[in-house]
Order: sequence, then structure tokens, then C-alpha cells
Amino acid sequence: MNKILKTLLKKKFIAFLFAIFSVGFFQAQELSENAKILIDDFFNLRMNLSVYDENNTEPIISAIENFPKENEEKISLCNEQEKIILENFFVMEKYNYLYEKPGQAKIQHELLGKQLEKIEQFIKENNGIPLNEYFYCTQADVTSCYMGYSIGDVLKYGASVKPLYEKALEANPNFSYALTNIGQWYYFAPKIAGGSKKKTLAYFEKAQANASTSAQKYFADIFLSQLLFENKQFEKCRELLDEAQSFCPQSNYIKKIRRANEAGLSLYEYNKKKSPLNEKS
Repeated sequence: MNKILKTLLKKKFIAFLFAIFSVGFFQAQELSENAKILIDDFFNLRMNLSVYDENNTEPIISAIENFPKENEEKISLCNEQEKIILENFFVMEKYNYLYEKPGQAKIQHELLGKQLEKIEQFIKENNGIPLNEYFYCTQADVTSCYMGYSIGDVLKYGASVKPLYEKALEANPNFSYALTNIGQWYYFAPKIAGGSKKKTLAYFEKAQANASTSAQKYFADIFLSQLLFENKQFEKCRELLDEAQSFCPQSNYIKKIRRANEAGLSLYEYNKKKSPLNEKS
């Protein structure tokens, strides 16, 4: 066997080993069925929390804190990456309801900071291990909220958020949750930093088209509906809100959105302006 043929065979064998190795890495990114069920169940909880009065956070926080207690055995079966993903969701959901409450700003900032440290420590200790799209996406969520408390943190972390959402979409281009979140990034980012409502629309439409569960559809419908409202596509906006409400008929969140729309504001404009709305049903 001449040297050229030997070299070619050697290269093919190395390529074959690399292919097997790469497939193993790709498979390592997949969540276990147990973790997928837990995440879907938590998304259902997130949707159903909207039936509570958001001004009375006690039963809401209780429901969030009870989830890991009620699913302790299932969570114990998760690997470390999956546990961090779930913790990211728990921390973020509590933050969403508490960050504006009196005396909570410092507490929530510290909790976000501790969770961010945990994320960064996991990455450091598992350098080279591929991460799941949910990990990238929830890391971006925690980072985004944490950095909002100081200019120093904005400078430190600001440029890292969008690339994390992009990594999540590299792992899964049809990942509805990441599509919705990167769409929000493009909506709120200033134009000079790359913000674009045109891109927001494209991401929201893709997120809505790829939503696969009732809870995913609920959130994707809401986000897309409100951008369509701003684009004066009122009929399509109402259709999407109607569909979202079919998944959670008693949703106070949707009632709030409808009141904002009736006042001439999209949900995003309402949140920006913090305009007072009549909170009566």
C-alpha cells in the first residue's frame, strides 16, 4: 500500500471517529424526557398564574415555590445542567412578579446575581460540554434582568445577551421560546445597537408558527398580537388574543392587555409608559 493511499485511509478513519464523536456531543445536548416534562409543566404553571390578581403576589409566589417541592423526586433525577435550567425558570418567574414590589429590588437583584454565579461556575467546571438551548436561553434571561440594576453590569454583560439567544437558535432554529425572547431583544434594543421591529416581527411570527404546546402558543400569540396591534392589524391581533384566551380562559393578563389595547396602547407601550389603567374586570 503506497503512502498516498495510507494517508487517505487514515484521514477517512479520523473523519469517521470525529463524526461519531460529534454525534455523541450533539446527543449530549438533548434534555431527558423527564426534564422536558418538567419544563412543559412549569410553562403550564406560568400560563395559569395569570388567573391570579397580579397585585396579590402571595398565592402566585406560593405556587412557584411549591412547584419544585411537588416535583422533588422528578427534579432529583435531572442532571446538573437540567437542574440549573429549572432553577433559572424558578428565579426568573419570582422576579417577574416581585421586582417592582416595595423592598424587593435589592433582594431580587441578589438572587439573580447568585443564580448568574451558579450558571458561570457550571460553565467553567464543564468547559467544552455542549449546552442545551434552554440553558443558553435562560442564561440570557437571567443575565438580562440582572444587568438592569446598574450601569456597570450593563457594560459588563450587555453584549452577551443577544449572542446567547443566537446560540440557543443555533442548537434549535425552531425553538419558540428563544425566538420570542430574541424578538423582544430586537424590539427594545435601540436602533444604533441593532434594534429592529421588522426583525422582531419575523421572530415573533416564527415563534408563533413553531409553538408546540398550549402554553407555548399562549405566550407566542400574545407577543405577536401586540406587535400586530402597533402595526394597526387590529383584527389579526384580536384573533390571536382570542386564541391565547382559549388556552387560559380566565387569564387576567389577557384582560389587562385588552384594556391596554382599548386605551390605544400595545402591551409594550403600556409597560414602557407605565400608564395607569382601570384594573377592574
